[in-house]
Amino acid sequence: MRVNVRDYGAVGDGRVKDTAAIQAAIDDCHRQGGGTVVVPQGQYLSGTLLIQSNVNLHLEAAARIVSSMEEQDFAAPQSSGSEQLFYSEGQGKNALICARHAERVSITGPGTIDGRGEHFLEPEDGVSDYVLLPLGGFRPKLIDFEGCTDVLFRDVTLYRASSWGLHMTGCSRVNIHGIKILGQQRGPNNDGIDPDCCKDVHISDCHIETGDDCIVVKTTKTGAERYGSCENITVTNCTLVTHDSAVKIGTETHADIRNIVVSNCVIRNSNRGLGLWVRDGATVENILFSNIIIETRLFSDAEETSRELRWWGKGEPIFITAERRKDSAQAPGIIRNIRFDHISVEAEGGVYLEGSEDSVIENISVRGLKLAMRVKSGYPGGLFDTQPSARGVFPHHVPAVFCRHAKNVSLDDVEVVWQGEPNTNWSNAMYGEHIERLSLRGFRGRAAKEGENAVALKSVSGISVEGCKAERGTEAFLSLENVDAEELFVAGNDFAQAKTAVRFADGTSPEYFAAANRMPKQG
Repeated sequence: MRVNVRDYGAVGDGRVKDTAAIQAAIDDCHRQGGGTVVVPQGQYLSGTLLIQSNVNLHLEAAARIVSSMEEQDFAAPQSSGSEQLFYSEGQGKNALICARHAERVSITGPGTIDGRGEHFLEPEDGVSDYVLLPLGGFRPKLIDFEGCTDVLFRDVTLYRASSWGLHMTGCSRVNIHGIKILGQQRGPNNDGIDPDCCKDVHISDCHIETGDDCIVVKTTKTGAERYGSCENITVTNCTLVTHDSAVKIGTETHADIRNIVVSNCVIRNSNRGLGLWVRDGATVENILFSNIIIETRLFSDAEETSRELRWWGKGEPIFITAERRKDSAQAPGIIRNIRFDHISVEAEGGVYLEGSEDSVIENISVRGLKLAMRVKSGYPGGLFDTQPSARGVFPHHVPAVFCRHAKNVSLDDVEVVWQGEPNTNWSNAMYGEHIERLSLRGFRGRAAKEGENAVALKSVSGISVEGCKAERGTEAFLSLENVDAEELFVAGNDFAQAKTAVRFADGTSPEYFAAANRMPKQG
């Protein structure tokens, strides 16, 4: 069955509200067993629409569904028949298009769904990059699906959502293919795609520009209570731009998140590249990122502008954090079995891998990383940002790779280069504390400034250093503090360009296992 919304009274002039007419077309299509509801050329002003089972809402190339600006238009829609509307405790009333416990539902076509997000924020000045403040009042989501099965989004453009763009809670067997999300890059809370407690989700060939996270996998408290874990998610062949994280897992982790694969993506002009958070007691595990190009930079925040809102992030291409929320008695949860493979990076911040005394991150592998550190923004940096947490944003020197409170960490075939004049806060090629079992294989790089130590480690046990190369201008390749020399394995490295191969902070020279190393030239 194929129906046209104009046959149900839709005008499409951008002034008359077409909510009732479009809803009537959807309801009639559903009643007759399902089919396609066609939205032809025109601008269709609308409040909340409810997609029902077996209905494909298809927007033709010049079709545009435009969000109403009036809050009363975002109440639960009344269908023309007797169908039950599956709203859960009022959720989804503040969305332009929604579905509840529907099967075989889709939104397709080359048309546009316009959230008019610019009208909900202070105006752009065309120069700055700080967060635009909301004007107050409601900010509806663009699309909100809950408890749906066999869902398809294909080809459609989501334009300037005032809040989250595409939120799915408790949905399964979801395909999102070839869509474009063009959000306001200075707008807060305008996420791109949010799989929340979903299973078997495939996101591919999408282009996403947002102010908040482009793709964020999460388990919100309400979603976790109803639907449980989020698992079996793939993201591939996407291009991502954001003032926050391009691909984020967490921070809301009220149920487990597992089995996530992100591959063949390009991330550019972003605050963070790939990020994982646990804060709410769940386990995040079995995550693979591979074949990804990342470009990150610093953006202005409260430290520079004294404004009410700030961006999260300090230009980190890879970011892992496991610690408590501020004033929370809840242990953060677990992060384990995370792998980064063949990642090419140009960044203004370093790779950040940190657990906590409450939650040591485990089995972290980084292989085939090319990390070029380069000043881009002109902002001073020298800060770490673990929001939401008790520490929040705090001063810290910035190594190319930072790791603390971790177990079983492997850096294999990692190369660090510093391009141009360095930021004064940049430090070592790698800095690590409180790590149990650390393996460096084929690690190459020096500190940001000549005469400094390349790799500085404190309170680290079970260190293996193999096939690494010191760069010209290195003081000590390996600087160690509170490290048991009997647990140090150093073999097959080229230290010729360093002043010293291994230096112990206490000034001693204990014996450790060393074999087949090319040592620094004496004198």
